[in-house]
Amino acid sequence: MRLWFRTLIRNSFFQVGAGIMVTMVLGGFFLQWLEPGEDISKGDNPYWWAIVTMTTVGYGDFSPGTPAGRVFAVLIMFIGISLVSLLTASISSIFVAQKIREGKGLEKLNLNDHLILCGWNPNGERMLHAMQFLNRGKRKNLVLINELNEEEVTQLKNRYRRLKIYFVSGDFTQEEILERANVRTANTVVVIPNTAGSEVATYDEKTIFATLTIKSIDPAIRVVAYLLDRENLTHIKRADADEVVIGDDFSAHILTSHVLDPGLPQIARQLIYSRSNSRIKRVDIPSEFVGKTYDELFDYYRKKDGSVLIGVFSEDANLGIGAILSSDASALDSFIERKLKEGGISLQEESKINVVVNPQDGYTISEEERAIVIP
Repeated sequence: MRLWFRTLIRNSFFQVGAGIMVTMVLGGFFLQWLEPGEDISKGDNPYWWAIVTMTTVGYGDFSPGTPAGRVFAVLIMFIGISLVSLLTASISSIFVAQKIREGKGLEKLNLNDHLILCGWNPNGERMLHAMQFLNRGKRKNLVLINELNEEEVTQLKNRYRRLKIYFVSGDFTQEEILERANVRTANTVVVIPNTAGSEVATYDEKTIFATLTIKSIDPAIRVVAYLLDRENLTHIKRADADEVVIGDDFSAHILTSHVLDPGLPQIARQLIYSRSNSRIKRVDIPSEFVGKTYDELFDYYRKKDGSVLIGVFSEDANLGIGAILSSDASALDSFIERKLKEGGISLQEESKINVVVNPQDGYTISEEERAIVIP
């Protein structure tokens, strides 16, 4: 209690406010003594006159008539002008300081249903570029958590004006930094390798550690993790990441296709490139098609706008094999993983998104599924 009081009395805003109140009370009291019997000295009139004079409002309903009262009024005017100016400056300084802290990424954000991007590398800016092009409707709040300097963040905000970018400075593996970004109410958290480290191995270790920290705050938070090394896939699965992207998967496949299957890489680019008119999209399935066949839904999209239905997907909350293994990289874990691979079961195939592409005849649409189409 004593510490709180000391902090309060040292606050400049409190000091100026207290000065205004004391001046108003003392000004009204002395005016009653200097103007006896006048209307200005009756009831609460002297205090009303004091606050009106101090704020330079000047209603003119009361004014001192004696020479001593007028001299005193001049004193109150100068004191009031000084105190009100200090009050305005104190309020302005609070907002300016808050704005500076926000620019430096030191202020706690009050956001809901936002996207958080942890870490930074060249792929981070590619994500912003794609999001700006794809998100042409409602501007979604995007929070960056990294150690970029203020100038670099300002350049990103100016470059991607269609996105509402916020910034939190610090190590995204720390719970305090994540709480500053209001991670509990976030829609999705994307963790990408932070290239501030010295070795590639440390990039994935930080991604895994960040995923563990986020899931310890709230297991329901959706986390998408990006890895550089496939060997770390088992660890990120144990950290309970909802989705995992491995950096070498797609690039290796595209390189091979250029040699063995010319034409496929060009088609794949058209299907996933953000500016392509043929980019794959996910859409909601009309409720009247629940329980109907895939062929009926295919005909519906084809007749509606010429889109081609290529598959459906649903969220799968099943527990992955990687989560069954112990939390430490023991010899038993290695033995189990080796035996699973020998039996044709891979930890790398686990996903919480269940995708069905071009199903067999008679496939029935379920309620939780959504459609994947090519416009």
